[in-house]
Amino acid sequence: MNRPDSQPFLSNSHRSRLMKSSPPNNVTLSLSKLATFHVGSLLAIALIVSTASAQEFANIEYLCADWGPAMRLSAKTNEPPQFSNTEEEVYFLKQVGRFTRKKRLVPDPLSGSTTEDVGHGISIYLCKMKPDGSEKTELKELWHDVRYPIDTQAQSTWMDVNEKTRKIALSVTFAGSDLTGLWTVNLDGRELKRIITPEQRENGLQAIDSPNWTPDGRWIVFAESWRGTNSSRIVKCDEHGEKPTYLTDGPVDTQPRVSPDGKSVLYVHNPWIHLGRNSFGDAWVGATLWLVDLDGLNKREIGNPQAKPTWQTKGIVGTYPAWSPDGKRIFAVSAGIVDVSTGKKVGYGAPKVQNWPKLNGQPANIVMPHWGKLGFLCSGWGGGIQLSDEAMEKMWILASSDIQRESKW
Repeated sequence: MNRPDSQPFLSNSHRSRLMKSSPPNNVTLSLSKLATFHVGSLLAIALIVSTASAQEFANIEYLCADWGPAMRLSAKTNEPPQFSNTEEEVYFLKQVGRFTRKKRLVPDPLSGSTTEDVGHGISIYLCKMKPDGSEKTELKELWHDVRYPIDTQAQSTWMDVNEKTRKIALSVTFAGSDLTGLWTVNLDGRELKRIITPEQRENGLQAIDSPNWTPDGRWIVFAESWRGTNSSRIVKCDEHGEKPTYLTDGPVDTQPRVSPDGKSVLYVHNPWIHLGRNSFGDAWVGATLWLVDLDGLNKREIGNPQAKPTWQTKGIVGTYPAWSPDGKRIFAVSAGIVDVSTGKKVGYGAPKVQNWPKLNGQPANIVMPHWGKLGFLCSGWGGGIQLSDEAMEKMWILASSDIQRESKW
């Protein structure tokens, strides 16, 4: 992909400048009028950005992604899309901040910058692409000119595709109040609905993360927490965001993943037990992988057959879990690939990729994965979207965040 004049990934402080603002007024002055100005006025005029050398840029950030059935859109407006029963595509969110970069006649006296960026608003799109990263397509602009963009320096978004209903469950955690909460949307981008709007209570602001559909599309399981507290529980609601039911008791239960058969939920349980201090600082009992039935019964830890009697934790330590498509194995960061029935490790916990590809100058890694037929689809923190094979021997960058002159991809 040709990206002329690409530049480093923007920080949040820089991104905030992309939001819509009023550009400076154009000023046209004749030489005779300039001669009457004081020196201070001439300096002010010199600092005004030259519009003749302005260039249009787009800051593109790729957010959450998931596997879904390949979709062919109809050329006719009212005809529904056609879906494949065998082929998969990647569905994802893209955040685009457009801005004009203008040259200053003289460098800024404070920063020394020779350019100034004028933002023209931020839009967020639902998109799709082939598993090799080709044929990227904008399906629908979900949000236009948002007040505060999605924070891509943290785990802010998660999506889960339901193949039966052809819908996406989408959570937005760190962003403006017009974006946060739990949403559903059709795979073609139609019927975007916020089914849960975060509540503000005395103990903090509600945050919703990691929504997962049950295979029949009747329920959405997610993690609910409250800002400013060290508490999080697993909850399920119906497809309309109603009938909420707590499945776990906490104190910190996160990252739920519904099993492929829809009978149980895999999640990360943190007992929040302080063990004291050591040479590295505070020590805590590690977070482990647990299962609970969809009705909230039969909570059980996945035991580690290699655990020693002296270990504080007897379960499988790991985060960001994912089910294998057949439901017999799970992957988690730190834990590797584990047989669900025995807890025995059957795969690596870290990629064996030689000469890792890089995202924004940093080696790509397997984090926040969706485990599909073709391997691990990973996206997180706005860096991009990558694919690794199941053996973790190969990795491909499907999309990488960037600043570029072209507004697409």
